[in-house]
Amino acid sequence: KTQFEPLTPPMPPADRNRLVPTIQFEMFQNDKLKLKALTEAHGYNERDLHNIYQRITWDASADAKAVGADIAGNKMKPELQERVSRACSIAVGATLATEESPRGKLLDVGCGHGAIVSSLVEAGLTEPDMYVGIDLSPEMVRNAVERYGEERNGRTGKGRVFVADDFFAHDFSVYAEGNGGSEEGVFDSIIFCSSLHDLPDMEGAISKAVSLLRPNGGKLVIVHPQGAMHVIGQHQANPVMVSRGLPTANEWIDLIEKFSDWGLSLEHVPADPRSDGDIKDGYLAVFKKT
Repeated sequence: KTQFEPLTPPMPPADRNRLVPTIQFEMFQNDKLKLKALTEAHGYNERDLHNIYQRITWDASADAKAVGADIAGNKMKPELQERVSRACSIAVGATLATEESPRGKLLDVGCGHGAIVSSLVEAGLTEPDMYVGIDLSPEMVRNAVERYGEERNGRTGKGRVFVADDFFAHDFSVYAEGNGGSEEGVFDSIIFCSSLHDLPDMEGAISKAVSLLRPNGGKLVIVHPQGAMHVIGQHQANPVMVSRGLPTANEWIDLIEKFSDWGLSLEHVPADPRSDGDIKDGYLAVFKKT
């Protein structure tokens, strides 16, 4: 799939000839053939290409975004920061000590340059080795390590983990302690902050996250401080990189029913696009693994 296809919905030939210049359509056909030849020559599938595009995009912007965050004191605009802080507090709350789990772990999917590390610490993620961040971009991860990778837990000698890898393919069992080499239930909470929409398969991403969450209280937090409508705008502008908008409340209810094996209950219902809640509070969906 090229950028041209999703931006040009199916139309009768007469309308296409009237609305799309002939030379543009010919360029699209040639690009499509080139893309097909490249994917066949290198054995790439659509997900591989999506990840390549994402990696190139985020690698190119990593230094600028990280330095920009430094200049801003690692804080967003007040109203956006408040939304992120709220989500971080919920995620951190699930890592607090219990009889079954003396000290929990949190996974930050799409961690970037460590954009929410400070917010998580302020929310109570007290020890650095409670944190694991994963991002597809090696340059983003390099910036995260430079800024947040040195601090250590005085008792264990371990620090935060930042890994540059594909969330779907990464083996998370290496972070398990006494879990028999399994990655199931490794994390007490998982947070997607402005990142779920960048993954090539949202349903697959949730399924993967659920498998990594501990049962009986593990929390899945999905937040986008700029809201669901902002993501729809990104999808409309670049449907290849952002394949769809964030799920609405009704879509989540349908997904939970469809994938009952996820064992999720919806604790905080996200505001729908264009709603007053989306404008006022952004997007926040919170789930508990039962």
